[in-house]
Amino acid sequence: MFKLYTDKDNTFQCKVLVEGADESSSIARLIIEGENYNLMFEGTLRNGNCEVNIGKFKNFDNFKSKGQVKLEVIADDTHFIPWSSEYILEQTKNIVVEVVENKPMSKPIVEVSNVVTTKAPNPHGDKIYKILKENVDLNRYSSFTNLVTKNTKAQQVVKKYVVENKISGDKLKLVLDYLTEKF
Repeated sequence: MFKLYTDKDNTFQCKVLVEGADESSSIARLIIEGENYNLMFEGTLRNGNCEVNIGKFKNFDNFKSKGQVKLEVIADDTHFIPWSSEYILEQTKNIVVEVVENKPMSKPIVEVSNVVTTKAPNPHGDKIYKILKENVDLNRYSSFTNLVTKNTKAQQVVKKYVVENKISGDKLKLVLDYLTEKF
């Protein structure tokens, strides 16, 4: 059994005695048979020694882990197959992974602190406040309710703005609540 390695250079070496023909004009090649095609590697013959450099076998994905390999020698136009064998494709280095424990990932903890809430802007409330500030001395009143109940000019300003801008229902309540908090 001939071993081919996927992760290191492969070299085939053997002794070949060529009789009745000129060794220097003889050709040696190694044929490795794959599933869909064969690979042929040229070798050298010198002083009865045959050497074929195959290289790494990692780029040949169509080759099975086992197959046939043959040495072919052509001497004076005569074809010989003086050696053949099965090959096995292996790696010299292997890595084995064994999972010891599979811990579930912990969920992240999220904490929320120092939450600051801001009131949504109220453009109608801001405009009414600005108009009131221009027409009435607001420092004399302790609350918005106190202002509206005691100052008729303030009542008229608020009423005129609400009627002109058609503010009613929930919108009116939001505006009045905003003005109450602003004081």
